[in-house]
Amino acid sequence: HAADEKHNFERLSQSTIINQQPLLQPLKLELSPEEEIVVAMHMDVIRKNGFALVDDVDAPSGHRFKLKAVPFSKNITFGVEDVKELISTLSDSQGECAMTSCYKMDSPNSICPSRVRAMLASRACRSSIMIGDSLGKKEMKRILDHLTDLKSPWNCPHGRPTMRHLIDLTTVNKAQED
Repeated sequence: HAADEKHNFERLSQSTIINQQPLLQPLKLELSPEEEIVVAMHMDVIRKNGFALVDDVDAPSGHRFKLKAVPFSKNITFGVEDVKELISTLSDSQGECAMTSCYKMDSPNSICPSRVRAMLASRACRSSIMIGDSLGKKEMKRILDHLTDLKSPWNCPHGRPTMRHLIDLTTVNKAQED
């Protein structure tokens, strides 16, 4: 399940469309001066994540930015808390996210709101093989082959390992030497 889920997660990360919903009335964001600097430095990353902010340079510190559009995918809409989380994450890591008109995970460390990641993980989980599903050798091979194409195949989005350590090669090599 975890191996199939990881494949589905990376596939969904590349193909899920994140649309943008304009707000009828822009929402004021209350940010610290440090957060405002982070926003100004990473406006492109915020935009790539589907958020549209407007900068009022004449507004007092802490009230410069307004949220004028939010991202959504199917029945999930993201909002103020999600953009604030993204700003906080950018502040902590100075990283980058790869979400454009559709979310694309360029690296396992791509920065995006946790609700985006949770949405993709949930969709990947529900579309993966489940306990009790019977698998033929062809399906087993397909799942294993998919692991070789993944950027980060070690665990599923929920943290479960996709592989098990079955043998220690030093033991095999030692046995061959004897």
